[in-house]
Amino acid sequence: MKKILVPVDFSPAAENAANYATDLAYNIGARIELFNVFQVPVVSPVAASMVWPYEEYSKMEDDAKKTLEKLLHKVEKKYEAAYHDYSLKPEVYSKFVRGEVDDEVYKYFTECKMNLVVMGLNSASKFSKILIGSNARKMIEREIPLLLIPTGYQFKKPKKIAFATDFSHSDIPVLCALAEFAKPFNADILIMHTGNSTSDPAVYKQTTEDFLNRVADRVNYRNIYHRHVNSERVKDGLDWIVENGQIDMLAMVHRKHGFFYRLFNGSYTLNMSDHIQIPLLVLPPEHRIPM
Repeated sequence: MKKILVPVDFSPAAENAANYATDLAYNIGARIELFNVFQVPVVSPVAASMVWPYEEYSKMEDDAKKTLEKLLHKVEKKYEAAYHDYSLKPEVYSKFVRGEVDDEVYKYFTECKMNLVVMGLNSASKFSKILIGSNARKMIEREIPLLLIPTGYQFKKPKKIAFATDFSHSDIPVLCALAEFAKPFNADILIMHTGNSTSDPAVYKQTTEDFLNRVADRVNYRNIYHRHVNSERVKDGLDWIVENGQIDMLAMVHRKHGFFYRLFNGSYTLNMSDHIQIPLLVLPPEHRIPM
């Protein structure tokens, strides 16, 4: 059974992500787990000596648990109304934590052998304000599969998923995992590379052919196509494929020291999080976990 982890902070973005994850789970035969990390309120350094009353902690924790249960029931009702057969009941956990959200999510994800994290993306704010504050950036650095859902985006079965690549060897196992994700939907995978192919066309052609041959040998999925987007800047090429490629999801590999490192640590990611209107799937290098 595949397992999807949904960190929730009870915001509209989080609730929307939970609804999306529920629909996704139904279609791929997975279960979802709504996961709330209870955080200690931030205390000003000048008041570091102050002790937060235990009664206040306890009340806040109880409120979080009650809100989590309400969200669970809301998701359940939506599921029942949509499918009339509630056989995949999400498991819900409430946890009191004095620490960082990304620490707890990562710990739970790895210890419980989850397959995917689905989080809400607030398209009206900066990247550092994706659900649960700046922790989304930290979650990307944790190198676990992460699906970011724009606020208000309703689930629909993906028909075409664009996979952005720099022709790295480590992208091959990632494509294998992505193919497993695409199979239940019979979705096309569009391998896209953006750059200036006219600078050295012979070398570019050979690099492209070598990569596509490795894909054909290793990836057991026939609905895979290739498209080059001619652009001097990665930003412009990715913007073009999102806006004009008729895709339902954009998948990227996040590397700390590679092609997408500057993408996720530079201004383009901030820009993309402001305007992208489709789900963004961020995968770690050489990802092999079934999806």
